[in-house]
Amino acid sequence: MDFCIIIPVYNAGPKIERTIASLLAQTALKDGTARLRCIVMDGASTDDTVARAEAMKDARIEVCSEPDRGMYDALAKGLGLVDGDVTGYLPAGELLDPHAFAVTAEVLNRYSQIRWITGQEVTRNEKGQIVNCRLPHPFHRQFFDCGMYGTRLTVLQQESTLWRSALNAHIDLNQLAGCKLAGDFFLWHSFARHEPLYVIDTHIGSFTVEPDQLSKQVPGGYRRELRALRRRPALWERAAALIYRQYVKRTRPGKSAPRLVRYDHDAQEWRLTGA
Repeated sequence: MDFCIIIPVYNAGPKIERTIASLLAQTALKDGTARLRCIVMDGASTDDTVARAEAMKDARIEVCSEPDRGMYDALAKGLGLVDGDVTGYLPAGELLDPHAFAVTAEVLNRYSQIRWITGQEVTRNEKGQIVNCRLPHPFHRQFFDCGMYGTRLTVLQQESTLWRSALNAHIDLNQLAGCKLAGDFFLWHSFARHEPLYVIDTHIGSFTVEPDQLSKQVPGGYRRELRALRRRPALWERAAALIYRQYVKRTRPGKSAPRLVRYDHDAQEWRLTGA
């Protein structure tokens, strides 16, 4: 299975190497069950970002450096170059688990109806230490459509989310390029209109909490942009989201939860619950 991972980046020299290293360390690359194409979309960095990426001297790493209008403009350009079976993107500094490609390939090869997946919500501190890990409840397409995820409900962790490249056809790249903060929500909103999201009970990627993150520099900016992208929710949808938020805070997804993939130790394979 061919994986195409985009790294939109600007002046992140100290971070770019560890992100690329986490891609090159994938076990599925070593046993031949996956291939990698890494596209580094650099916004004409003034530090050593490009030099560090090119110094890794790996043919699977492509570096494109030119001025852009921000992270999602860079991402849109990268998505326009994608080929292969599976797409994802990582900000510089974030990491994939070494088995992320292997698990994703096993699940997508086994279940053709699964078009996009996410894993456990894993958070790291500024030292790179994992400080939190949580299995999210299955996501509801309607709550993506009306923008409850990211406002009244938790955001979908972008670093843990991958999708079949065919879904890229549903993305308006021009609109994505105009996003400043909530481009991730724009992607999920676009996908959810066509396909349900499945959750795999495993560590795929992680999110690092750092003081210089873009969303923290513009307080409330993410939600304002999200609200401009979503369909306005009905009153009952707002109420339902509040009730559901309390439910997911107090419970863990059960064995029969819909759209959930767990490892079956007896069968030694990943299985969709209820399938």
